[in-house]
Amino acid sequence: MDKLLLGILAMLLVVVISNPTANPIANMYGPLFLLFYAFVIVVTLIVCGWGMQGDSTAKLPLPSVPTNPDPYEIAYLRGGENEVTRLAVFDLIQRRYLEIDGKNLKQPLSRPDVNTLTSIEREVLDGFLYSRKASEIFQSSLPGKVKQHCTVYEQRLQNEQLLFPNTSKQFVKRLCFIGTLIILGLGGYKLIAALATGHSNVMFLVIIGIFSQIILLCVCQTPRLSQRGKAYLQRLQNTFEGLKKQVSTVQLNATDSNILLPLAVFGISILVGSPYAEFEKMFHVAAANASTSFSGGVSSCGSGSSCGGGDGGGGGCGGGCGGCGGG
Repeated sequence: MDKLLLGILAMLLVVVISNPTANPIANMYGPLFLLFYAFVIVVTLIVCGWGMQGDSTAKLPLPSVPTNPDPYEIAYLRGGENEVTRLAVFDLIQRRYLEIDGKNLKQPLSRPDVNTLTSIEREVLDGFLYSRKASEIFQSSLPGKVKQHCTVYEQRLQNEQLLFPNTSKQFVKRLCFIGTLIILGLGGYKLIAALATGHSNVMFLVIIGIFSQIILLCVCQTPRLSQRGKAYLQRLQNTFEGLKKQVSTVQLNATDSNILLPLAVFGISILVGSPYAEFEKMFHVAAANASTSFSGGVSSCGSGSSCGGGDGGGGGCGGGCGGCGGG
């Protein structure tokens, strides 16, 4: 796909370089050029979108479901460090290390021995040295600190090719970079040519160029999970479908941690109607507030549970095209 884009770019360069000030593109009548520009943009976006479909992991056999899966590893697969943080917060509430106080979460005056906590759980607990709202958790440095403890999960998932491959990320960056050169290069050249000849009615050209670039960034957003990872997550959800029943019968502050597995697999949305519905509501509101404040930028083209949501499926936010910084 990148070779096809390079071919388009090369043809445009040949036309322009042959005579920079007097060539078919520079002399093309305004409305006719806009049609030509739109055609080039559509072809570029189609090629980039087509290139995004290529995933070498799609035909690989799926890993077997472990007998005793690690809920935190599954949570990291499903939604990254934010899902791990969410799961740890719930576990700490269930084990009385944290408590819900209105709209806030805080440490109780009396709590169990912290020496029994894992490094992730201790990190999350230390994030509540003072009372804070659920929405503040993901605006703080806590998820970043949790991510440092998740490197073993990330490496294992990468080795299993469940995360979007780094080689594919580089390919997507290359597609995005070449697509940007075509869209902004062609539009920018015509803009300069028009202004140089005294034409100032270039508003449509500028608008088309800007919106096309935004669409390109959306098209070139990389997913967190590979095709194999998405299929494996679906297998996990099919395998543990029966565990959803445990959620509705769990007791408040029960020491049984079996609920962590279905919560890791399906997300906090399964807590609706359970004794822990207040926890789901708290994080649901936090996710709604986060998505509202996040919707103004280009990144709203793609969002998922790792942006602060935590619903049942999904693999988290796309990684983006890296700012189209190069190949």
